[in-house]
Amino acid sequence: MNEQIVGQILGELKGIRESQQVMQNEIKDIKDSQQAMQSEIKSMQIEIKSMQTEIKGIKDSQQSMQTEIKSMQADIMGIKDSQQSTQTEIKSMKSEIKDIKESQHLTQTQLNETNEIVRAIRHRQEETNTKLDALSMDVYRLHGEVLSLKDGQERQERILEKLSLRSIEQEAEIRDLKRIK
Repeated sequence: MNEQIVGQILGELKGIRESQQVMQNEIKDIKDSQQAMQSEIKSMQIEIKSMQTEIKGIKDSQQSMQTEIKSMQADIMGIKDSQQSTQTEIKSMKSEIKDIKESQHLTQTQLNETNEIVRAIRHRQEETNTKLDALSMDVYRLHGEVLSLKDGQERQERILEKLSLRSIEQEAEIRDLKRIK
């Protein structure tokens, strides 16, 4: 019966170890995913910096163009065709700036979504760590119980050994008494 209990405990320990291995694999997968996301975030940050540099260049370019446009407007105030051409160029630049701002807004939105995903992963990782800690505590407790059961079983085996020796001695004495009679 003790062997059955020990067998059951060992079976449960094996199941716990397998569950723990599965959880460790899941944690590894989450870490790998997190590292991949961090790489993607770094890549996005580089792209954002590049875009910011381009936007700054465009702004600088725009500022210099605006200065030139003002100069041109002062020079050719009387010429309507030139003025219309300049206004068309200004509208085109504003449209491009608007497109760039929309692109920047989209990139910022995507970065925010990525940050939310990373936060969710961190939260799940914390939950997983908590569950893993609880499982570890259960394993340590079960290990202590198994050791206690082993000690009890060893004591019982020693008692059985003494009883069997005593039984053998008594049987020998009974045989001796029967011979004497």
